[in-house]
Amino acid sequence: MFNKHLIPDAQNLPEGKALNVKVEDYDFLITKQQGQIIAYENLCPHQNKKLTWSTENTLEDEGDYLKCHHHGALFSPKDGTCITGPCQGSHLKKVIVGMEQGHCYLLLA
Repeated sequence: MFNKHLIPDAQNLPEGKALNVKVEDYDFLITKQQGQIIAYENLCPHQNKKLTWSTENTLEDEGDYLKCHHHGALFSPKDGTCITGPCQGSHLKKVIVGMEQGHCYLLLA
């Protein structure tokens, strides 16, 4: 059974943008790619540190990749694969996103 946690303003998230969401003691990165809401744990696989730790932009300057602000690793927002940096080839941990009555939810076990 999953616990549902509303993703605030997910339906208003612009295409190719990302936001940080905190649920209890956990942080998540939410992005919209090709109309789909995708969620990852906000942890870099390199040292299990948050990719972002403040209100800094989650995406790199061009807006094409999720960026770890500790070591500069870049991740594909579509599948969480690290394409460059100290954890190249590793993946961000994807989180299940559900839809109900027009709202997006993180579905956590």
